[in-house]
Amino acid sequence: MGNSVPDWEYLLELCLLIVLEKIDEPISRVQFGARRSSPNLVPMLMVPSKKSATKQKVYSLQAKSKVAKIEFPKPYTRRYFGSCYGWIATVDKSFNITLSNPFKNLSIHLPRFDSMAYDSGSYTYKIQKVVLSDDPLLHPNNFVVVVIYSVYGRVAFYRPCQENWIYMDVDEDQSLISDILFHKGLVYAIGEYNNLVSFDVNGVGDDESSKPPKLNTLVPKILKLENYLHRVYLVKSSMGNLYSIHKHFDFEKVGERMAHWTKKFTVFKLILDYENGKFLEKKEVESIDGDIVFVSDNNTLAVSALDFPGGQPNSIYFTDDFIDWDAYEVLGPRDIGIFHLKDGSLEKYYQFKSSHKDLSPYIWISPSKEYN
Repeated sequence: MGNSVPDWEYLLELCLLIVLEKIDEPISRVQFGARRSSPNLVPMLMVPSKKSATKQKVYSLQAKSKVAKIEFPKPYTRRYFGSCYGWIATVDKSFNITLSNPFKNLSIHLPRFDSMAYDSGSYTYKIQKVVLSDDPLLHPNNFVVVVIYSVYGRVAFYRPCQENWIYMDVDEDQSLISDILFHKGLVYAIGEYNNLVSFDVNGVGDDESSKPPKLNTLVPKILKLENYLHRVYLVKSSMGNLYSIHKHFDFEKVGERMAHWTKKFTVFKLILDYENGKFLEKKEVESIDGDIVFVSDNNTLAVSALDFPGGQPNSIYFTDDFIDWDAYEVLGPRDIGIFHLKDGSLEKYYQFKSSHKDLSPYIWISPSKEYN
């Protein structure tokens, strides 16, 4: 090992975050937040409309009162399956996945998904999440789409050079995947029982005879009730660190059904040996490098507090992503709010409208710069 060189940019950012946590005056925080520190823009909240089947409203957390309308080329569906770089993923009854960018009025039609024959239930449950490695507008021939599909939480991926999807071979330890993240050239996936795996899509050939990449099990699945997580997310901080975020629920009976409420979040820093592909340690923390994190079943991302002066460092903005339409039908997908890691408190950032009870859940969408 050679002499280590200090990363002055991260040291500067850390110093600014320490100052930010001590500052309450909004104008002072705006001045400090003039410099962009993370690649992610502050996402906007997309809210359904009862008046139109193609138009939705977007609410800016930064402006707090700014609402714009965006239009989709086709009527929107009851649930969206992913939102990355301004692209929103939808699936139809024939399992054709479409990426739509309502800010640019563009659509990308992906190959038909054909690995669903053994799953039962509505098609709206079978595709759980769609994640992009890069913006297709900036990298039209070099982006990757990874999908979590099936009630068993399996994984597949697609690149523009392929004709069809490549479905990953999984064993007992590698199923029930809940969230996916591109990090340091690999795909990382976390499951409902704290299982953690990684794989590399870069070395896979373009033809259909190519074998899927091997999944590397970093943390095996342990089928114990205390290990089960209703919702778990992976996020990369603005400083490049990897975290798992666990959402905990309270349940109450409403009529003949059970309704849910977010009780709290716990956050764990994941320490890996990237050179040897080994998991080293997981430790519970009360800081996400000072970032503000946004979680949902369609997108998970971290934004530096320097880029969101109106937000509180080490807070988690969440939408209602408990995928159970029976529960939604009771009160609607109204479990939205902010959780503050520092003191464990909860607050609202947007008031759920009871008229939206039977519409699609609110989701995060990464805006074009002119909308932010």
